[in-house]
Amino acid sequence: MEEQEKPTTQTPALCEECKINPSKYKCPGCLIRSCSLPCVKAHKERTSCTGKKQYKEVVPISQFDDNLLLSDYNMLEDVKRVADSARRMREKMCGNSHFRLPLPLKSLRSAAANRKTKLLFFSTGMSKRQKNQTHYNYRKKYISWTIEWRFHSTNVVILDHGIHENRSLSSVVENHLKLGPLNHQLKPFCEESLDSLKFFIRKYPKGCKSPYRELNIKEPIRSQLANLVVLEYPVIHVFLPSHSYDFEVVKDAIPQRSKVSVKESPETDDLNQIGVTFREEEIEEDMSLYTQVSDLMNNAEIRAKSNYSSDSERVFEGSVSGLRVNNTCAPIAEDIKYAEKCTLILNQEEELEEGELVE
Repeated sequence: MEEQEKPTTQTPALCEECKINPSKYKCPGCLIRSCSLPCVKAHKERTSCTGKKQYKEVVPISQFDDNLLLSDYNMLEDVKRVADSARRMREKMCGNSHFRLPLPLKSLRSAAANRKTKLLFFSTGMSKRQKNQTHYNYRKKYISWTIEWRFHSTNVVILDHGIHENRSLSSVVENHLKLGPLNHQLKPFCEESLDSLKFFIRKYPKGCKSPYRELNIKEPIRSQLANLVVLEYPVIHVFLPSHSYDFEVVKDAIPQRSKVSVKESPETDDLNQIGVTFREEEIEEDMSLYTQVSDLMNNAEIRAKSNYSSDSERVFEGSVSGLRVNNTCAPIAEDIKYAEKCTLILNQEEELEEGELVE
């Protein structure tokens, strides 16, 4: 007789913390098996584990399996849950799920757009949004900037608030390059002259390959930020002459306005000074206006003659009949014929008067 095969049952693994009881749980963060709540807390204290899965690991496609697919699916579900929770919370607090920019930030963004600077903002609660004190002065019509200075090869980051847009960068940074006990890390920068230092700013805040613009510290901040995309506030990187950089630098920073071209061409000045009078002279020399005025005068004379002829028709009813025409609704051709007939009547009247005088 053949021996009957007995079903084999897998015994659960032991708890890795107490190593006595069989395990019931597995930590999603470090995958350690545990049997109870005291063992879960003990392993978190021992390994400093948060109990949350880390999604930063990059797994090659050859090692990708169903467990990793399920893990990624759970991550997407968690992201959706958090996004829905944030939307519901915003609807309760603000009454609208969409983010609305406050009025001061709208005016600041429009003022920066008039200066050819595109300004972007983070959502409320972000650290950079809280640090930013840039604002637009309604009365005096200027922007007060917050500027961040980052000195290369050091950990020094300096924030300046309330910087007028018409100030130059040299007048701002020279206050930080004075030797003192608090800026010992900036000693190499203090020993160099301002003209030898190099100042760069990113042209676009997004993208690791975004080019940088080399700034002119003697020019005002308003012109240096033209044709840039600024996220919250400008971040300026300061380099020593001996430092090397591996990013693309755009030197043609600001397109100059066409002031020189106006000076070089004196004809444009003359045209701007007498432009209005030149148009008036053209209007005066236009003879089409005189023709219209003369036509109106002739029409008025025709009207006067027609009124006078109507009175003369009453006197000479026997000699002239059937020549009465309504001038208000008759066409122009009939008016001309009527005027010719009126002139004939006037000539006949003058001949009759001359004949009476001769007799």
